[in-house]
Amino acid sequence: MLDALNITKQSINLPVETKFHVTGTDGTTVEAGKPYALSKRVLEKEIGNDHKRTLDVLGFQVGTSMHADTTAVKHADGSAFTNAVEAPYPRCSYNTGAGTTADPTVYHDTGFHALKGMYESDNIKLQSMRKSAIPSANLSGTHELSVDSVDHHVHTEWPQVLSEQLKLLNESPYADSLYYHDMKLRFMITGVDNPDNNSNLPKASNHRGLVRMVVLRPLSRRARLRHEGATNTPIVNYGYMANWNTDLFFSKKRMLGGPIAAGIEEDDPFGDVCTTYGLPTAVGTKGLRRAKDEVICQDSSDVHYGHVVPYADMGRDHDLSPFQVMTSPINRKDYMVISDKSFHLDVQHHGVGSQRVENVTIPFRMKARFAGRKSGNQVLPVDAVIGNGTTANPDTPAIPFGDAILSAVTEDDPLNLVSKPVILFLSMDQKLSIEVEGYTSISEC
Repeated sequence: MLDALNITKQSINLPVETKFHVTGTDGTTVEAGKPYALSKRVLEKEIGNDHKRTLDVLGFQVGTSMHADTTAVKHADGSAFTNAVEAPYPRCSYNTGAGTTADPTVYHDTGFHALKGMYESDNIKLQSMRKSAIPSANLSGTHELSVDSVDHHVHTEWPQVLSEQLKLLNESPYADSLYYHDMKLRFMITGVDNPDNNSNLPKASNHRGLVRMVVLRPLSRRARLRHEGATNTPIVNYGYMANWNTDLFFSKKRMLGGPIAAGIEEDDPFGDVCTTYGLPTAVGTKGLRRAKDEVICQDSSDVHYGHVVPYADMGRDHDLSPFQVMTSPINRKDYMVISDKSFHLDVQHHGVGSQRVENVTIPFRMKARFAGRKSGNQVLPVDAVIGNGTTANPDTPAIPFGDAILSAVTEDDPLNLVSKPVILFLSMDQKLSIEVEGYTSISEC
């Protein structure tokens, strides 16, 4: 039918990031743009007879890197109480500095990297696939005339002012959308720790490398709607998102009177309490678990009213060994597990050089909707010239915000993509090097 009507639907395989920040052999220098990623050693434990067990972590977050969200929490009387920190994603590698001689760029390797692969604003083909976007002049005879000024012949079916765009998106929420199929990834995993050159490693342990690969994504909270009795005002209520550092794992076998808290004995009144916990971030620092004492949001005007607050200093040190962290179940109350598997690297090599290829498919299979184009500058009346000593005519009525002309810049974050997957690798007694390749299949709606 589409062929008969001469209608074509475009599609694209959008590549993922393949270059990453890598820490050098000195343990401090970080270089950017390497075609591989190295795992970060986060835990070492003595297990007897001068034998150490280690844990390495390496992870990839789909899309651009996410950041923690900090919000103020008030007492029931409205006075300041504490801050809630929602950080369901790991901190990805990042840069600091302005990139100048006086303030050079400094690279930071956290062991986690942003894979991107969801949307690229400068991609010409993606622009031509979006209903709201202005196609490149290379693909059509029309183009953007100047900043915040669009050729009248461009996309006549898409509005040119903000108010009309808002009406269109309210009437047809999927007017500006793309269909996301699957993300297909391939990981070339290589063991790069040589016990002969690293005195911290046992000579005869884990020659093939024990690796755990988990594909997961944070679960969004269910929103509930209630109406205030006096004014019938609708009020939305939902819980806080999880915190990666304290909520990643949960096991009924990890009790406070057991291995998770060295300072609490088995006969302690709270010895049977189980809490969620997370990964260590570096050798010499301990991983964090949630404190057993909960703080509840008591401010009735807050959307999180009645829910447990992830306050800034709720983390407590845990004392789990590399094996205990490696085998910890994912906290499925806060994270959905797409895949969870453990494997050895190949049997043809021992220690350094052992390798394995893992193929991962992350299903999206959804129509992602976007918010159209961003609004540009409002058009002022002719007699309201400002900037050259002339003041605006006070008798001229203000231009309504809804009459702002749309710019050529599109809103590029999907509105209905609830969370982004994370691919986590845990490796015991073996440092990993991983090369990544892959793409996301996207098609025009």
